[in-house]
Amino acid sequence: MEQSSSRTAQARIGIIGGSGTYRLPGAIIRATVDVGTPYGPPSGPVTLADVAGRTVAFMPRHGGEHSLPPQKINYRANLWALKSLGVEAVISSSAVGGLHEGFGPETFVVTDQLIDRTWGRTDTFFDGTVADGVTAAGVQHLPASEPFCPALRSLLGAALAAQGVRYVPQGTVVVVNGPRFSTKAESAWYVTGGADIISMTQYPEPVLAAELNMGFANLAFITDSDTGHDGSDPVTAEAVFARLKDAQRSVLAVLEATIAAIGDDYAPRTLMDPTAVDRIMALPVAGQAVSAR
Repeated sequence: MEQSSSRTAQARIGIIGGSGTYRLPGAIIRATVDVGTPYGPPSGPVTLADVAGRTVAFMPRHGGEHSLPPQKINYRANLWALKSLGVEAVISSSAVGGLHEGFGPETFVVTDQLIDRTWGRTDTFFDGTVADGVTAAGVQHLPASEPFCPALRSLLGAALAAQGVRYVPQGTVVVVNGPRFSTKAESAWYVTGGADIISMTQYPEPVLAAELNMGFANLAFITDSDTGHDGSDPVTAEAVFARLKDAQRSVLAVLEATIAAIGDDYAPRTLMDPTAVDRIMALPVAGQAVSAR
């Protein structure tokens, strides 16, 4: 297994695979890379693979065998690792619950907004971490009114339309800490707040990507109706994974079509001071001299 020791660009496109997506069947694997980060280890090694004629960097969000629960994922390490490999565009897949009519099971959603209801997750790179020989990145405030990249969302929508699967072109995801599912009261409350779907992992990924000036879009697949607002049985883990297994062919086909459509002219939004981003990327990996003060 190779060890990443430089920040030479190796892939412009990154994929973060959600529940059920732990590898890329049929892809030509070029390398498996262990990436050290200032924040500790990421969810697992990064696979560099050829997909749709492009080199992509693939990382399973929950680890190779779904070993990491949502609140234990090292989100900063994951996004820093992808950025260190040259990634500019990140496509995420995720399993979600539907909260009301129009967002039923086996429907895809191209999420455009999020509501954060998590707690205890480190959700910024700009937390005062400094290291000898690296200029401090300083206090930075991310503009987050549009947390998902509009250009990448458009490409996801086009790929879904071409596949002929049922999808919704936009939706607000409420993100809860997990690993438990919601109570009926919580589910109803989220709907009154404007949520369409519910996830345990879609925060802080989009904002961390944006802090590193990477584009980020999410392909959500509805596996259930959460607490059973439509008369169905409340969600169980077994039901989620069963529907995900049946949907994998479509998920992978949409991801491949989206990757193929990301042109060489794609440029992520510059939402953060590039100099500050460079300083975050210049921090030494864990085990070297890093401190927060």
